[in-house]
Order: sequence, then C-alpha cells, then structure tokens
Amino acid sequence: MEIRVLKTVGIVTALLAGVAITQAASAAGRHHVTSVTTISYAPNSYVIGNAYRGWTDDMQGAAQFSSGPGNPKGTYYRWGFLYGEGFDRCAWIDEGEVGERVAVEADRCGAPQEIDTGMFLATYTNGTHNALAGDGSPTHMNYAGSGCTDRFGYGNVAPWKVPAIPANSVGRVPNGKELLWRYVSRDGKWVMVRDPAPAAGGPNWYFVQRGCLGLENRK
Repeated sequence: MEIRVLKTVGIVTALLAGVAITQAASAAGRHHVTSVTTISYAPNSYVIGNAYRGWTDDMQGAAQFSSGPGNPKGTYYRWGFLYGEGFDRCAWIDEGEVGERVAVEADRCGAPQEIDTGMFLATYTNGTHNALAGDGSPTHMNYAGSGCTDRFGYGNVAPWKVPAIPANSVGRVPNGKELLWRYVSRDGKWVMVRDPAPAAGGPNWYFVQRGCLGLENRK
C-alpha cells in the first residue's frame, strides 16, 4: 500500500510539474523597448506606428523571420501586446529592439496576425494606398496644400481609430521635403510616409496630415 501511495504521489507531482512547465512556456515574457523601432501589423508588412524607448511589450510565442522587397535582409519579428503613449495593441516589432525579459505575464493576444492585405486595408486605412510593393511613392511636403494646418510629423496616430489621434511628434517637417507615402489612415486625415533622410534618433516611418501631401501612384 505504501508503495502504491508513493507512486501515486510521484505521478501527481510529475503531472503538476508538467502543467507548470506548459504554463510557463505559453506565458508572455515582458520586455521593454530599448530604442525607437517600427511596429507592423504582420511580419515584414505595412508599418502602423512606432515603439519608443521604455515602452512595454508582452511578447508571446517564438520569433518569426521574414524578409521582402522593403526589407531584403530580413528581420526576426516578435508578436505581443505593445503599449506606450499613443499605442495599445497586439502587433509585431523587431526582436532586436527590446531588452531582456523582466517578468512573465499572461498572454493578451490571440494567434499571431499574418499578412492579410484585405484585412489591413479595411482595418487601418480608408482604402487609399500606393501601388508599390514594400515602400512608399514619392511626394513632397506642401504647406500650401488644401487643409495643411499641421506641419508636424507624428510617430503614431492609431490609424485604425476614427478619429485618429496624433502622438509622439517628430517635429516640423520642412516645406518641400521629399517623402514616400504608403497609405491613408482610416479616418482619411493622416498619411503614413517614409522619410529617406530622417532626423538622427527619430523614426523613418511616421504620419503627416493628409492635406499637406499630393498622393500620386495610388490605388
């Protein structure tokens, strides 16, 4: 009888240990962003904002490597719940732009979002986007544009929201500056652009007011 009890205890202990291991493996690891980095809705896909130093990312699952026309060398991306000023959402960022794990948290996101262009356009845009794969189309900042009342760029506007809310200013964008536009936010008031010559330490993708740009080569 004693032997049976010991065996039973051993089995229960092993099962409990297995549960603990499984839970630990599936739990999200909390990390902090170490430098400004782009946020994507899916690996190697449209940029939807920027994460800044000190932001928190509860990462879950394994890193996923992806490359493409706009990122030929590729990046290891991580999926998780990312939050900071102007952003609270599940998304992907570069694994190399976060520090070591500081805590274990419960998963806050569902299955990792993969590329789904139809879903992206319906969720994050008003349907207007450029015709290129992986990059923006040339345009220029134009202070004389109809409705150009805000001459600043913003690292985030939460493009899925109506109205979008600008945050994380990158400063005044010079009149005439070349930019590469990608898509228009869902509320129709902001354009995601890539800056070929960004300010030191600033993001190279950010948002500018729709009225300040001409949008050629669009769909």
